[in-house]
Amino acid sequence: MKNVILFDVGGVLLQWKDKWLFDEISQELDIPFEKIKEGFNANISELFVGKISEKQFWQKIIEGKNINPEIISKTFQKRSMLDYNVLNLAHSMKKQGFDIGILSNITPETRKILPKHWLNEFDHVFFSDQIKLAKPDPQIFSYVKEKLSDHHIIFIDDKQENVDAGNRHGIQSILFEECNSLRDEITKRILVTP
Repeated sequence: MKNVILFDVGGVLLQWKDKWLFDEISQELDIPFEKIKEGFNANISELFVGKISEKQFWQKIIEGKNINPEIISKTFQKRSMLDYNVLNLAHSMKKQGFDIGILSNITPETRKILPKHWLNEFDHVFFSDQIKLAKPDPQIFSYVKEKLSDHHIIFIDDKQENVDAGNRHGIQSILFEECNSLRDEITKRILVTP
């Protein structure tokens, strides 16, 4: 059985915090941070799976105010940065014979700005907007397990709820905090793999 390591994009492969987006919107519209965060978290999965557009998403959250419907992708493009330590770790794992992949909740607009040459380095790519499933929904983990049924999967995410959901559904999942501890944790998981 081959090992595959699946990385989240925002917060793992790319340095990103949702707080940056909430700050940006809060400043643009002069709306309290907590109000934006609450509405965002309540509606984001519909956007991630493509059930609603970014424009519809913002209309649900911020009624009666005009907002640039591309603020998520524009903020992502402006503030996120590639985490070269994590990307180098992924390349290192690939050189050692592991498959590497992506499992990420992402909006269609944000996915379009990711560099194609960079994405081509991954053996398996699962984007929520393409497969119409988003973390932490159990169905996304079932889908990934079915697609990678001949692999032992290790999944890395920066959100505890996604890590917990992955573990509950039989995927060894690691909470990402920083690269050195991630390398150690992957090594431990590989050593205990049957």
